Amino acid sequence: MKPHLIFIDIDGTLIHDDQTVSARTKEVLEKLQALGHIVYIATGRMRVHAELVRNLINSEVNLINSNGAMYDLGTQQGIEYLGIEAVQQIINIVNENEVSVRLFTPTHVYHNVTDKRELSVMSFAAKIMKRGAISYFKEIGEIDAKTVTNGIVAGGDPDKIELTRKILGGLDTLDISSSAPENIELLPKGVNKATAVKHVQTYYQIGRENTLVFRSEEHTSELQSQEII
Repeated sequence: MKPHLIFIDIDGTLIHDDQTVSARTKEVLEKLQALGHIVYIATGRMRVHAELVRNLINSEVNLINSNGAMYDLGTQQGIEYLGIEAVQQIINIVNENEVSVRLFTPTHVYHNVTDKRELSVMSFAAKIMKRGAISYFKEIGEIDAKTVTNGIVAGGDPDKIELTRKILGGLDTLDISSSAPENIELLPKGVNKATAVKHVQTYYQIGRENTLVFRSEEHTSELQSQEII
């Protein structure tokens, strides 16, 4: 049988609410790998968080993370960056509209969060990251903007979030999406999980006829629209 590419989302697909992978799921995925099929986890999470889930299965599972801004290609890794211009625009807009943003690099999180509840959520995430890997900022000069791959606007008055969404959506330097009404996901222009899948298909020379994607209906439709599956 010709090798297949198998892409699996994390939340609502691969793991339970308690962040565990069932023994049955692990067994099935390892059998597929033994048959020569190539398994990927595809997620919006940062790499360090995606690796935690990958390690519940085995180290041979590949990753697409950061909503497609990072993707494994054999022993190499593709990385897409937002770009300094887009990062500057984002910072200007969130500061003006008084909403919270998190900007992600492959190893670091920059944020302007001041809300105690949001900070408590971030402190939980910090436990699995290196010391100093999460830092507060206000202006672009305080971050390494060229290494930012993606981000998320979340936190603030709902009306201000919607205004921010409208303004960001009018920019031609980045793309936005949303996994919930109260957030805005920020990605490099023309980059998403579907484009990452295309890179993987090209690398392995495996077409859509031998590509399987296990995700929510909403995201699967996105992949179908780009003729991935």
